Amino acid sequence: MSRSEIFLQKYRILEGLLEKRYDSRHMGGPSVVYEYIRDEDSEPVRVDLDLLREIRNLLSHNAGDDGGAVVEPSQEMIERLEAITEYVRKPREACKFGTPASQVLSAHMNDPIYNVMRNMRKNGYSHVPVTEQGSVVGVFSVKNVFDYLADAGLDSLAPDARISQLGERIRLDGRTGERYMFIAADTSILSVRRAFERYTEKNSRLGMVFVTETGSASEQLICMLTPWDVLSVDTAIKEANEDDGEEKHPGGDGAL
Repeated sequence: MSRSEIFLQKYRILEGLLEKRYDSRHMGGPSVVYEYIRDEDSEPVRVDLDLLREIRNLLSHNAGDDGGAVVEPSQEMIERLEAITEYVRKPREACKFGTPASQVLSAHMNDPIYNVMRNMRKNGYSHVPVTEQGSVVGVFSVKNVFDYLADAGLDSLAPDARISQLGERIRLDGRTGERYMFIAADTSILSVRRAFERYTEKNSRLGMVFVTETGSASEQLICMLTPWDVLSVDTAIKEANEDDGEEKHPGGDGAL
């Protein structure tokens, strides 16, 4: 079997994986590979993948005078195709980079505010989710307390004050000026990174991202991500793409 035939065979495997990924969301038109190139998740392999797509088009739609392939992919191109296929086969779900629910420092409506604040200071946290039966119903933050005291007075919180006293200030709907997002368990880490970037561009702060099975706030919390989790992902990408100060081709495992 020629390298051209091997290349096309492996390219069809990649297409099959992407067809399964997009399922009914792919409505024809551009190929699933082209659709994936426009997907945020393809960022680390996008340049290589676009080149491989062009090679595939040359092999599939053009022929030499003798009917043979007009180009012959190198072994390196075949290996890049294999690496990208493996990257697609094992998507980097956001939850793999967040804090599991069992390890999240959370609070409850009836918890004393001062106790929660001491735990936050001890652990260096500015926000903690408020949960009920495993679901996130609000977020307690330094800003919540500051706003409450600014409105109600410095003596408005008794030593045994409970989080429930803060009322709507811990709500998740963004009315407090802080924003939070719920995502499905299969959402990619790059999609989460882009969400943090979008809010930064809008001069609005996305405090935390909560992962549940389908992205519904009523479901059990699976894990939680903060901007720091995304920052650690970016650092890992940079380290993976550098070798003695030189960039590697992004056709590797793309591990975040």
